[in-house]
Amino acid sequence: MTENPPAKKENLWLNLGFNLLLPILFLRKGDDWFGPSLSENLNAPQESTLVGTVMLLIAISFPIGYGTWDFIKRRKWNFLSILGALSALLTGGIGLIPGATVSMFAIKEAALPAVLGILTVITLKTKRPLVHLFLYNPEVIRVDLVNQRLDERGTKGDFDKLLQKCTWLIALTFILSATLNYFLSRWIVVTEPAIDKLAFNDEVGRMMGWSFPIISIPCMVVSAYAFWLLIRGIRSLTGLELEDAMAQGPKRSAS
Repeated sequence: MTENPPAKKENLWLNLGFNLLLPILFLRKGDDWFGPSLSENLNAPQESTLVGTVMLLIAISFPIGYGTWDFIKRRKWNFLSILGALSALLTGGIGLIPGATVSMFAIKEAALPAVLGILTVITLKTKRPLVHLFLYNPEVIRVDLVNQRLDERGTKGDFDKLLQKCTWLIALTFILSATLNYFLSRWIVVTEPAIDKLAFNDEVGRMMGWSFPIISIPCMVVSAYAFWLLIRGIRSLTGLELEDAMAQGPKRSAS
C-alpha cells in the first residue's frame, strides 16, 4: 500500500512576516511611506480619519491574505494563521468603530488570549481537547505510537493526569498573555483613535513590536516547560526514546 504524501508544511518565515512583521511595519511606517499619495488619491488630509482608516485596512490585509493563501496552498486550516487574522481583524475593528476608545482596545487585546485560556480548560474533558492542538499534535508527536505504548503498558491513566497538568500550564500561558497584553496596551496606546487615527495606528504598531520581548518570550518559556514535561512523561510512561516519539524522528518498529 502506498503511503499518502506528507502534508505541505507551513513556511515559518512567511507566517511571521505576514502575521506579525508586515502589519507592525505598515502601522509604524505606512504614514511616512504612503501617507502623501493616499492623501492625494483620497482627496483628504493626511492626518484625516479616512487616510488612517485605509492604512489600518491595508495592515489588516496582510494576515488575512496570508491565511487565505496558506489554506489554498495546503488545503488545511492553520490555527495560528486564523488566530493572527482574527487578532488583526479585532484590532482593525476597534480602530474603525466610531467612538472607539483606547480602553476598548486594551480589553480587546486581553480578551482573545483569555478566551483561549478558558477554552483550553473547558475542552480538556471533550473528545477534541484544545491542548492537543498546542502540544499533543500529530504533526509534532507520533500520537498513534504513543497511545499504543500507553495501552500496552497500562499507563494511560497516568498520561491523562500528565496531560491535564500540561493543560493548566498552557491555560496559565494564555492568562499571562492576556494580563500582559492589557497592561502593555494601557501603557503604550494612549491616543484616542477618534482624535488622531494615524497616531493611534503608530502606537498600535509600537505595542505589537514590544509584545515579543515583553509578552511572547515569557509565554514561550512557560509553553516550553509544559512541552518538556510532556516529552519527559512520554519517555517515562511509554519507554520510547525522544527520536522515536517525535513525528520527524526515524520510523522504527512499534514492537
